[in-house]
Amino acid sequence: MTNQIKTYFPYILPLLLIFSRSLADITIVFVSILFIYYSYKEIGWEWIKEKWFLFAVFFSIYCMTVNSFYSVNSFESFAYSFFFLRWPIFSMALSYWILSDFKSLNKFLKSLSFILLFLIFDTWWQFFFGLDIFGLETFSSLNRLTGPLNGPHVGTWISKLILIPPLILVLYGNTKLKEYQNYFIYGFFIISTLLFLTVFITGERMALLLSTASILIFFIGLVLNKSFTYKLTFILSILSIFIVLTFAYSFPSTTQRAFFSTINKIIYWKSSDYGLVWQSAYDVWMQSPFFGVGLHKYREACENLGYYGTSYLEPIGSGVCFHPHNISLQLLSETGIVGFILFYSMVTILTFSSLKVFLRKKLWIPFAIFFNILFSCFLPIASSTSFFSNKYGAIIWLLIGVMLATNKLFLQRRS
Repeated sequence: MTNQIKTYFPYILPLLLIFSRSLADITIVFVSILFIYYSYKEIGWEWIKEKWFLFAVFFSIYCMTVNSFYSVNSFESFAYSFFFLRWPIFSMALSYWILSDFKSLNKFLKSLSFILLFLIFDTWWQFFFGLDIFGLETFSSLNRLTGPLNGPHVGTWISKLILIPPLILVLYGNTKLKEYQNYFIYGFFIISTLLFLTVFITGERMALLLSTASILIFFIGLVLNKSFTYKLTFILSILSIFIVLTFAYSFPSTTQRAFFSTINKIIYWKSSDYGLVWQSAYDVWMQSPFFGVGLHKYREACENLGYYGTSYLEPIGSGVCFHPHNISLQLLSETGIVGFILFYSMVTILTFSSLKVFLRKKLWIPFAIFFNILFSCFLPIASSTSFFSNKYGAIIWLLIGVMLATNKLFLQRRS
């Protein structure tokens, strides 16, 4: 059965995780249980010794004990705390089992690239025709796009998934990069411009900001690697900017949502709907600043405050008491300062262990790619959907697992 999973599963994994919340959670639980079984039977337990994973376990134990004790609903917080471990175990399963060889990882990257191209195509189709190819309409009167998904998150998914294909450069190095340098430069600017415009039309502000940051980080890595000729880079940069500005001028309503309203939100953050949501998250945090109100108990604790609406379904402002829309505020409000420190200790150790080889040897392209993944997943100030939700968690820990698998294969090839 192990061979069958490694033969076929990398092809279907992106489909299972992206298009259905329930299917994604079933897949992750199934993979995690099987991985534990095969660790006992064949693989061994070396993966448990990784320091970042140990901190994930410490975080989960803290949430199951202290945090659950102080929770507004101890039993439910305990259950969510226990099941949190499925995420890091899933990432370990990808790294040590499912994507542990070049052949399996190649299959996964091909499948994911096809899914990514489909998401981009379907998003543009919906932008021009009002419906995606399955007949799904745009989301609400704001004309936010959904693509083939059931909510306005396609920009977030694209901005995350686009981080995975560049891992090919880590796997196979840049030995041919100089031979085809100009073609690579053309490809980088074409893909970056298309990515920016695709996320731009979805109307997702944070996805656009993170995509822009990812492009700049990757660009800096390429510059440090001396992969660009400066003259051609300058010309293509001007051309990309011209294309983006022309598109923005041609579609003013899209530009208003993606650019001008974003600037307005930032300038008037405190009085915006985001400011109200973050203020409510801060107030929830202050109910139990050290230990939190309980994992996954934000809504109930926010409603208990009594001045943000009768429930998260009838709030005084958009998104209030639904979730904090920010990973740091969610950790602080639900798990307190202690949980926040434990979680970001895990992230810090994961970051250092993933990047130290590339930084020490000045391998700027893989450094930029891995840093991009960690930056996109765990940026403390980013606005996002609920970090512990099934669907968003699936894409985050998928990224971490694929990054870990690529890192292991890269180190094996160089040893």
